[in-house]
This record gives sequence, C-alpha cells and structure tokens, in this order.
Amino acid sequence: MAHRVPADPLDALAKRMAWDRFYSNPDPHENLPFTKVELAGIRRHVLGAGMNTAVDVGSGWGVLTTALAREGLHTTGYDWSPVAVERARAAWAGEERLGFEVHDFLTDTPPRALVPGSVDVLACRLVLPYLDLRRFMTGARRWVKPRTGVVYVVVQVWERQPDGCHRGYPDEVVEGLRDGWRHTRRWDLDWSPEFTALALTGPEDR
Repeated sequence: MAHRVPADPLDALAKRMAWDRFYSNPDPHENLPFTKVELAGIRRHVLGAGMNTAVDVGSGWGVLTTALAREGLHTTGYDWSPVAVERARAAWAGEERLGFEVHDFLTDTPPRALVPGSVDVLACRLVLPYLDLRRFMTGARRWVKPRTGVVYVVVQVWERQPDGCHRGYPDEVVEGLRDGWRHTRRWDLDWSPEFTALALTGPEDR
C-alpha cells in the first residue's frame, strides 16, 4: 500500500507535483465523481436551516465546493495544488458565494479565515488519508460551530475493496471518527459500498 501522507518535505513536494500533473490533464479519471445522489445525501444528512458558511478541504475541481455554494452557503474551497485552484476558479467564474484558495492542511497552520466556531459545514471528501488524521480532526472539531456545525467526510473502506487494495481506512478507524460528536450519521455512497460518508455534528467537548 502506498503511503499517502508525505513522509518528509521532499515527499510532500513530489506528491503536490503529482497532483499538479493530475489536474493539468484535460480528461482525468476521478475516483468517485460527484453525483446528484451524493448531493441528495448531503441535503438530507448535512445541511440544515440557518447554515451560512462552508469549507471544502481538498476541493480539487471544485464540484462539491460549487454545489455547497449553490445551496446558499458562502463556501471556500482549499487545495494544496495551485493548478487545481486555478482551474476551479476558471471553471466556476461568476458563481456567487464561492472562492478557492491554495492551502496545505498537512504542513501549514490553518488559514487565517478559518477561526474557531466559524464554519457550518466542513467537507473532507476522499482527502483524509493525505492528512494527519488526528491533527486534522482535532482542528475540524474546533472550526465548526458548537452544537450545529457538521463535518462531512467521504472515505474508502479497506474491507470493502478488492484483495490487495487498501485505500482509505479500515472500518474500525472509520467508525472511530464518530466518537466525541453529539450526533452522527453514516451511509454508503452511490454505486459502490466501498465509499462511505459520515455527517459528524456538534463536538461534545464544546
């Protein structure tokens, strides 16, 4: 299994350059395209009345980011690939309540705009394995609003993949993400149970 979290600064640079090449491809193969079915799950389990702000970590092409903005949330997408951010800005120019910024959540301090208790929805779609899981989830608990803030996670499950494929996390780790939240919901995504989604609402320690 390839180790996704960079081992050192040179490894991190190599991985960022690889993603730059990916996003430079005019017709890339997406691991899990964003669909209307996934959006329906977000509307049902994540979005709520009075929500105004969202952050999409690892926003890539900006499809999920834009979908959240179109739901009425002021949404910022962050990606560590400048090429991804440039293409997302070009693809969605003119959309309201939407912005994209370059940021590395693995090695940098949090963006200045991401202050404690400032976010209604924090999305992390197929990105957690590229981050320091414990550090990022600790930050996520701080950044979302107390009681009502939701962290939306999509991740692959080891036990549901073909032999020899280990993308994402073991089911035990996925279930562990639900610890310490006032309310959680988990459901499978679209055409493959390999992908699971979680809505984690209201950190219990705040």
